[in-house]
Amino acid sequence: MQFVANNHPVLGIRREDYNTWESRAPLSPAHVQNLVSKGVTVLVQPASKRAYSGKEYQEAGAHIREDLSEASVILGVKTTPAEKLLPNKTYSFFSHTIKAQDANMPMLDAILDKNIRIFDYEMMLDEAGVSPVAGAMGRLAGISGMINILHAMGTRLLALGHHTPFLRIGPTHSYRNIEMCRQAVRDCGYDLALGRMPESIGPLTFLFTGSGYVSKGAQEMLKELPVKFVDPTELRDVCASGDTTCVYAAVLRRHHHLRHRNTGRYDEKDYTEHPDRFVSTFAEQFAPYVSCLVNGMYWPPTAPRLLTNADLQGLLGNNMADNGVVPGCPNEGPACPDEVPGYPRLPQRLIAVSDISADEGGSLEFMTQCTSMDSPFEVSDGTKSEPGIMGDGVVVCSVDNLPAQLPREATDIFGNQLLPYVWEMLHSMAEVPFESQAVLFSKTLQDATIASNGKLRPKYEYIWELRESKNKQE
Repeated sequence: MQFVANNHPVLGIRREDYNTWESRAPLSPAHVQNLVSKGVTVLVQPASKRAYSGKEYQEAGAHIREDLSEASVILGVKTTPAEKLLPNKTYSFFSHTIKAQDANMPMLDAILDKNIRIFDYEMMLDEAGVSPVAGAMGRLAGISGMINILHAMGTRLLALGHHTPFLRIGPTHSYRNIEMCRQAVRDCGYDLALGRMPESIGPLTFLFTGSGYVSKGAQEMLKELPVKFVDPTELRDVCASGDTTCVYAAVLRRHHHLRHRNTGRYDEKDYTEHPDRFVSTFAEQFAPYVSCLVNGMYWPPTAPRLLTNADLQGLLGNNMADNGVVPGCPNEGPACPDEVPGYPRLPQRLIAVSDISADEGGSLEFMTQCTSMDSPFEVSDGTKSEPGIMGDGVVVCSVDNLPAQLPREATDIFGNQLLPYVWEMLHSMAEVPFESQAVLFSKTLQDATIASNGKLRPKYEYIWELRESKNKQE
């Protein structure tokens, strides 16, 4: 067998056109300088909205050029429009095709028709089955999503008649970097610790789903507040008698809320193999005691939803004085039955949902379409959604490219994880049979190859079946 390597590597960095807010890049000028110093030619498409300027890339040794046809390998961050894909090239970006996502199937068809080899960042997994490349973005998504939902809670609570310390927190993109985000949350926490939360709101509770980078990133930012972590089973008691000079948080694991339909027990192996055999008790057992749900879980399509539309409608219909577990009014105890003028009771416990997983129609049925940085919030009641923070229901933030709100740090952190794989990618020649080049790639890159030589790789042939199944359902 003849092994072929690319001895004259030319790397292209494409301009992001996923949406108007996307200003990240896969590599920073520092990463480009590293490549150029070792003989790699780097071409960068001009883009005035990119967080790093063309001048900075040029000073690092890159050539600013619209035409990337000379490059054998082209990097992006988000998906590439089908009409802009150059034939017989190797691309790497988040393709969002592994679930046969309808919106990206025309792009996948173009990848196959144009004989493109595609390495997907999401599928670059290490020995533990974790993607350090995607994980770097996951942490930033968690951080950004947490800042945004704290900001949303401040504005939503004000609309409901409560001035709170959360008004100190702005949207993520209003801060220069993560440290400035932290400081804003600390300032809010200082006021919380001084008892400046309206008593009529009562103790606020945050519940996190997921145990990966997204959830941990969100928790990392919440920890800048005075926060007490409790077991999810303790949330009811916290709502009844918790301290308003701090917030409470819990992390929901699968074993907390998933039960086998027949046995009533949770088994990890059984759930992994047959998620359709399980039901969730989240809506009844935990959701009534959550002020803010931060969703970072992975949801298999056959698994029970965390919250259905009917579940949300039920939560919104529950009066906060039910069971004596909700905030009342000053001087009348935690479950005051009567509203005092000037101290309006919240219409329901659940104020906000940060769906950082951004899985449309996924674990949260009412999240049918991601919000955007143009309009990051909507209010949903389980039957309809209205943009903004006004109206009856719960505020939802489900922006699907949250790291773009911290673009320079996102580029730096992402590039640090990606660069080692870029050296491997530079050997790729899309016109050469993949099998003859596979030895040049680590198992990580081999497994992350969605398509090559006009065909889906064997690991991803299931996408055809998934597409056909979806088409039949329609």
